[in-house]
Amino acid sequence: MYRIFDNISYEILNEGENFEIAGIEYDSRKIRENYVFIAMSGNNVDGHDFIQKSIDSGAKMIVAEKKVNISEYNNYEKVSFVFIENVRKSLGIIASNYYDYPQNKLKIVGITGTNGKTTSSYILENILDKTARIGTTGNRILDEEFETVNTTPESLELVKLINESVKRGVEYFIMEVSSHALEIGRVNMLEFDSAIFTNLTQDHLDFHGTMENYFNAKRKIFFMLRNGGTGIINIDDEYGKRIISEKTAAEKSCKHTDKYENNMTASHKENRYLKISVNDKSSDLYGEIVKYTNDGMEIKIMYGNEEYILDVNLVGEYNLHNILGCVASALSLGIDMKHIIEKLKKMPSVPGRFETVKNNMNARIVVDYAHTDDGLMNVGTTLKKITENRVITLFGAGGDRDNKKRPKMAKAAAKFSNYIILTSDNPRTEDPMAILKEVETGLTEIGFPKEKYEIIEDREQAIKYAVQEIIKEGDSLLIAGKGHETYQIIGKEKRHFDDRETVKKHLI
Repeated sequence: MYRIFDNISYEILNEGENFEIAGIEYDSRKIRENYVFIAMSGNNVDGHDFIQKSIDSGAKMIVAEKKVNISEYNNYEKVSFVFIENVRKSLGIIASNYYDYPQNKLKIVGITGTNGKTTSSYILENILDKTARIGTTGNRILDEEFETVNTTPESLELVKLINESVKRGVEYFIMEVSSHALEIGRVNMLEFDSAIFTNLTQDHLDFHGTMENYFNAKRKIFFMLRNGGTGIINIDDEYGKRIISEKTAAEKSCKHTDKYENNMTASHKENRYLKISVNDKSSDLYGEIVKYTNDGMEIKIMYGNEEYILDVNLVGEYNLHNILGCVASALSLGIDMKHIIEKLKKMPSVPGRFETVKNNMNARIVVDYAHTDDGLMNVGTTLKKITENRVITLFGAGGDRDNKKRPKMAKAAAKFSNYIILTSDNPRTEDPMAILKEVETGLTEIGFPKEKYEIIEDREQAIKYAVQEIIKEGDSLLIAGKGHETYQIIGKEKRHFDDRETVKKHLI
């Protein structure tokens, strides 16, 4: 039963009864007879407080990151207690040992970056066959959908999902890989066959502190490539260029420096990197927007000596970057280019990403997940190009998150908007009006006219006002920040709220 601790440093605090492990959980509510309970310290809940409950529910082994007083628990004599320093970082290996490393039985594609992860995962699952996908909008194995809490699940859930995927015959496991997951070690037990870097702009500094820390977390994925794996890099992004230049420098020096990670082994240096661009024709894959269409855009992709022209059901240069990244990834996995092109032609739109809401006003209403200044600029500038009259932008900023980006979002919106409505996003435990005042400072700093914006705290009322009072024929309305989400978090309460439903409800 101690086989689950192979390749981990651990200490047995108490030797209980011998048993066959029936399951592993860190949620005490899921513990059953002959389970292992993983006690971890969290931000809001300490798993060590639920050790007795787990024993009462049938746990025969407790794995803790505190040296608890074993004798204080009822029936402790029958239970094994194991101490592991920082259990969270070892949880993936524990799970992998138990499930016999299912991650080595399929191909894994990781997508990281500030924007474009979800869209890229949808594009890839439309190109590839027999796929599973995990990320912001949920988890899916073949045709079955599952809800998700985090963009990248806790390592135990992740290994379980991969194991289930293997059982069902999945060949490609596509996953959004968040900077949080990379930093705290949720994916340490994985190796990636293909890793895509989309871009990097300010976000999550409430967690990482600085952009340098944020970047260092993101690029960890490229030190986790399987031997022979491929990195896909957007070289139109400054941080993408940096990844390429540092890899080139490391290859030339052949030294293992702290700057380029101690685990940058010789085999990793042999991994191929493919460069994608919409600016540099010398990149491995180059793309251009030929024209915008009623349903999306016509694009040109250049690869090798070949040129491919096709219509896709996506819009914007930022989505062309996403398409190029996924094409490069699919090529690296051995998929034929002609097959990729045919799949792209048939690809549907992505939920909550430049999703249009039909109306009889001869206006364009777009719901999008954009929640950073860069995300707003990407969507907004694209919308501006295809709008006959005005662009009206409705957005807010999430509470209990990086507050430094709030005025930057307003300044970005001001660059393409004729009218702006500031409203609540997910305020969480912050005062909604205080958040909106911080957003507003971005407008006042640049002298954006007061008559061209207003603040309506209630998101439903803001949307109602926009569709009934502001938008006119030929205008475009961008409702940004929540996209696919079907909830709003106010305080600690999660309430049903869907921007798309709300628009339809108030259309006259």
